Parts: sequence; structure tokens; C-alpha cells
Amino acid sequence: MTSPDPAARLAVEAARYGYPPEAAARLLAMAQAVLEESASVNLTAAKTLEAALEILVLDALPIPAAWASPRPPRAALDLGTGNGFPGAAVAARWPACPTTFVDRRAKKVHAVGRCLARAGIRNVAIVAADGRELIPQQPAFARRFDLVTVRAVGDLAPTTKEVAPLLAPGGRVVHWKSADVDPVEVAAGDATARSVGLVRRADVPFRVAPERPARILVVYERPA
Repeated sequence: MTSPDPAARLAVEAARYGYPPEAAARLLAMAQAVLEESASVNLTAAKTLEAALEILVLDALPIPAAWASPRPPRAALDLGTGNGFPGAAVAARWPACPTTFVDRRAKKVHAVGRCLARAGIRNVAIVAADGRELIPQQPAFARRFDLVTVRAVGDLAPTTKEVAPLLAPGGRVVHWKSADVDPVEVAAGDATARSVGLVRRADVPFRVAPERPARILVVYERPA
């Protein structure tokens, strides 16, 4: 990040995607809390606030462009949440949307829960579970979620298959990928999506900084 004022840059970038100022402030506080928690729990490799904002927050901000609806999601889930992003961006952007963070590592989800509390992001439930075992453990999650986010969890095909039972009619799963993602992975993801009743929607291209690699959000939807 090259800006001398990371908070100001975050506010500008957040406003581009419709985040109100208080949401940007909460995401800044979340990034600060993640950095502090990382002293005892490995949440991020970032060592400075500037790096944390670029790697964690700015990369997560484009999610509203993948939702593309004037109404908020009725319920959202962040699969393999790790350090709490991009789920924190979803929860901050739509504070009326109950958002569930899922990760199989209980130590990490508890640390993320502390970060969310310090950032004032309240509309979140934390679940320690393997995503593949989520519906057997939480039957009410079947076809419950309008929006599921997946970043740095795995290839498109297996993660899309894992997420599909969670999606409500009209629901979307959004994957973070490099713009040069392997076409073989994309083809396998598309085939898997079709096999579980999902359709591919337009990718969302973005770049967090001119010197950073181009990124895309790959979107699959369960038809309403």
C-alpha cells in the first residue's frame, strides 16, 4: 500500500462499493485487531496495518459488486473464514444481514470472534466446524444462505460442490481467484456447478493496487 494515510485510502475505496463511513471504520478496527491477535494466534502474515488493509480488507471490499441486488442478503456465510475476511466485509456492508463465520480451527474462530467484538461488528455467529460436515451438524443451514463467500479455501470444483447445499434459491457463492486462474480449474468448477444446479454469473474483475496482480470474483448462483 503506497498511501501515507491507510485509513483515508480505505474510506475512499470502501465508498466506491457503497460502504458507509462507519462500516469502513469498523473494518479498519477489525484489521488492527487481527494484527494484535496474530501475536498469539496465527491469523495473518501481515506485519503492518498498511499490509493488513491491502491483503485482508481491500481485497474483500468488492463483494457488493458480486451480490448485485438492491436488497441485502437475508443470511450470509463465510466458509473457511481464517482471519475473518472477507466475512467481515459482508457483515460490515450489510449490518442487518446475519453472517455466519465457519472454520474448522476452533482456536482461530475464537480469535476472530474477539476481533469482531473489538471492531463493533455484531451481526456475526461463529461456528467451529469442517465445511463438509456443516449440514449434518447444523441441519437448519441447508439452503439457508443468500450469499456464501470463499477465499483461499480450495479449487472451484470441490468448494462449489461443498457450498451448493447451503445456498437458498437465488443465492450466490463468490470465490476469490487470480485473474489468470487456470482454465482447467475454471472448466471443472463450471461443470461441477452445473451438476449441482448452479449457473455461472459474470465475473467481477478488480485490483487492490496498480502494482498488485489482477483479481476476479467468480460467481455461481442457484436460480430462484
